[in-house]
Amino acid sequence: MHCAPRVASGARHENGSALRPLAHLSAWVSLLTPFFFAAGCGDPGPEDAAAAGHKPSAGVVVEVAVVEPGPLTLEVSLTGQLEAEYAVVVRPELEGVIRSIEFDEGKPVEQGDVLFRLRDEEQIARLHEAQAAERLALDVFERTRRLTSQNISSMARRTEAAAALDEVRAKLELAQIDLDRTRIRAPFDGVAGSLMVGPGEWVKPETGLVSIEAVEKLQIVIAIPESGIALARIGGKIHLRVVSYPGERFAGEVFFISPSVDRATRRLIIKAWVSNEDHRLKPGMFANVDVVVFEKGSALTVPEAALVYDRHGIYVWRVDPDGRAEKVPVEMGIRQRGRVEILVGLEAQDRVISAGVNKVRAGDLVEAIGPDVREPSPGVEDGTVIRASGQARGRADGVEG
Repeated sequence: MHCAPRVASGARHENGSALRPLAHLSAWVSLLTPFFFAAGCGDPGPEDAAAAGHKPSAGVVVEVAVVEPGPLTLEVSLTGQLEAEYAVVVRPELEGVIRSIEFDEGKPVEQGDVLFRLRDEEQIARLHEAQAAERLALDVFERTRRLTSQNISSMARRTEAAAALDEVRAKLELAQIDLDRTRIRAPFDGVAGSLMVGPGEWVKPETGLVSIEAVEKLQIVIAIPESGIALARIGGKIHLRVVSYPGERFAGEVFFISPSVDRATRRLIIKAWVSNEDHRLKPGMFANVDVVVFEKGSALTVPEAALVYDRHGIYVWRVDPDGRAEKVPVEMGIRQRGRVEILVGLEAQDRVISAGVNKVRAGDLVEAIGPDVREPSPGVEDGTVIRASGQARGRADGVEG
């Protein structure tokens, strides 16, 4: 830009008195011109640039992740339903009238606890009758035995007396069994369900009284597609998730594998035990089941966004100690949504570019942004530090790490 002072036209050169004031003005303009050029026409200095907010860049701005080793677990996600270890509907063995109910609905019961009592007067009377018959038969047998020893009675009479005693004792046992059947007991340790009858109600052997379910441990029933049968193994680990407890996982272990594939569904049934001592899980709950199919004690993983593909293969941008980008070919292992295992090419504590890979070239100076580029410390997890110590799962909700 060129700046020059303007002189008014129309000055009268013929008149000497009119030109003298203009001469003085020209002198002043000549003195001030350098200052005008310095203030208005020159380039801004460093202070002016800083005031304008301009800052020279240190390099290509990217996000960086620090690679850390840790155990790696691969799981596949299936679905299943929780069932009680045992579940029965208690029914009476005799016809009769409910005299009393000896338990509370929804409360734990132990094996052998009396749940119901039926009216038992008839059974008690039959028991007394059998006891009296036993005493008589025993007396006859003893007298016959003594007479036989004295050769007064024959051995045949002794044998008949012994048989009669055995018959009476059998009837006594049956009477005792009938009396015991009027006391309806819990078949195993469990939790009582809802009552189906009330006191004074006439019941028959087909009448349901109450359900009992063993819930200290539950079994999860899983149907595996035919293509995944190779994943099934006794002792395999599982983790299940239910909507009632979001964010929680419950561990289990496979104990049963069906010997055949269901011909209608082409699926294989497997079952796993799940501990439930606090009774938080309920039979009948639907669950998402993560079946462990692969475990590794130590693995290196990187964010999937760090991988770059070209005609030569797969590589990542590693940041060297000088802060410059270098191209490193890698070999992948397990690949899950959001995270990839690196078998060859990287080492622990390497820094890789996880965002902005398309902006760098080999040898470029890079500048990592944000607080996530701080040095990793034990127990700290953030968006750029790769934590392979978590559960890396190939399911729809991503990978924990």
